[in-house]
Amino acid sequence: MSTEPQRPARTGLPVEDVILELRAALAGDGVAVLQAEPGAGKTTLVPLRLLNEAWLAGARIVVMEPRRVAARAAAARMAYLLGEEVAPQLGT
Repeated sequence: MSTEPQRPARTGLPVEDVILELRAALAGDGVAVLQAEPGAGKTTLVPLRLLNEAWLAGARIVVMEPRRVAARAAAARMAYLLGEEVAPQLGT
């Protein structure tokens, strides 16, 4: 049984067009700034596209979201894209 995370199918979201460039920047300098309109896939798609990168080496990807509702919505969307359930909340 594989422990590698499932990769979601292409979504057609605008960030799909820059994922290769973003991967290259993060693999090189390790720094990138991604600016796009709301709904482009920055929060939900980019972390999923970067999960299996060699430079990540088992580390975590942390997504900062200033609003609780937005954070929950992002978690639900990423779980949906992976065909998984959202993890139960720890405390409320």
